[in-house]
Amino acid sequence: MDYSAPKGMRDFLPQEMERRERAIGIIREVYRRFGFVPMDTPALERVEVLEKKCGEEIKGQLFRIDDGRLALRFDLTVPLARVVANSSFPKPFKRYCIGLVWRREEPQRGRFREFLQADADIIGSQSKRCEAELIAAACEAIERLGVSDFEVLLNNRKILDGLVERLGLKDRQANVLRALDKLEKIGKAGVKEELKGAGLPSQQIDSLFSALESPGKNEERLSSLAKYSKEGAEELKEVLSLLREYQIGKARVEPSLVRGLDYYTGPIFEVRIKGFSGSIAAGGRYDGLLGLYGQPDFAVGISIGVERLLSLTEGEKGQKQRSVFVANAKEEDYPYALLVAGKLRAAGVPAQTDLNARSLKKQMEYAASACKWIAIVGEKEKKEEKITLRDLESGKEEMLPLEEAIRRIKTSA
Repeated sequence: MDYSAPKGMRDFLPQEMERRERAIGIIREVYRRFGFVPMDTPALERVEVLEKKCGEEIKGQLFRIDDGRLALRFDLTVPLARVVANSSFPKPFKRYCIGLVWRREEPQRGRFREFLQADADIIGSQSKRCEAELIAAACEAIERLGVSDFEVLLNNRKILDGLVERLGLKDRQANVLRALDKLEKIGKAGVKEELKGAGLPSQQIDSLFSALESPGKNEERLSSLAKYSKEGAEELKEVLSLLREYQIGKARVEPSLVRGLDYYTGPIFEVRIKGFSGSIAAGGRYDGLLGLYGQPDFAVGISIGVERLLSLTEGEKGQKQRSVFVANAKEEDYPYALLVAGKLRAAGVPAQTDLNARSLKKQMEYAASACKWIAIVGEKEKKEEKITLRDLESGKEEMLPLEEAIRRIKTSA
């Protein structure tokens, strides 16, 4: 009997959950400070809702149940569109959701079948201020998680659409974009082979790559790309200008950036880290999606890949729980231990007591394996209304009034 987690899914033990909860907390705090409000949807959706706009590749990745009538959500955007298109919110409506999604695909490093996404979306505005704000929020969250060596890549589906039409490939647009979306994964030679397999002549393939390999800085690239879509180039120019106001200088126009999902209609963007395959955050404008589920509206969003961010530091050991173990020297000291633990918790300090009626030695052994501090209480501590606080990392120990001990704990946390 195999008692391991299902393929592509994982069990998270306490130390790893501490890392995950810390990451989620940081992202949530950043989103809230940018004015986004929480919203969530069921893990299950009707299959016809998901298939309405998920693309052929994703259709094959759905986890289906109930005779195929229901499936686990594959992202957080389609369910959002379903809700917002049939509800009334003040506009622009700024929502965030941090939740699990599921895709039946082959697991690899940083990619799982069950994974956590942290989305922020803005509904009801066509201003490019929205794109800039979403990118700025994601970048701030990523930096606060300890990752700074990243770059923002930008493109516009309007430019890609114009390029495909200019090259006479409109009838094969899906094949072209699907192949280009694999550029980072299979390389230029691999994409060329896939395009040849789709029936494109070598001359058209060479013309396509010639257009995508625009040289120079952002201004030169936008000038060159404007011939395919002046509107698309102007939108990117505005986003870049706004990002500079957010003091985000590591932004680059990348003409080959596609973004795989079919629902993008305007600017698209990814946040990538040098030397790391794939993006750690990505999104774009999807103005056409809401209309499929009810009332049409403008929409743009970004998603932070929490799993990928955490995988960058997967070799690091999780910290001990930053809590205090209140150990009672003798059995009759346990009521005072409870009193101390209660006051610590009331002050916002996590605290636990011995639930197994163990000796002080055994309590100390347990505390050393699980906690940051131990607070020893006995007859002397009870009489003087103090605790003996020991830092289990440094070994430093001192008998202190409880208020002073709380201050020490909080300032060193």
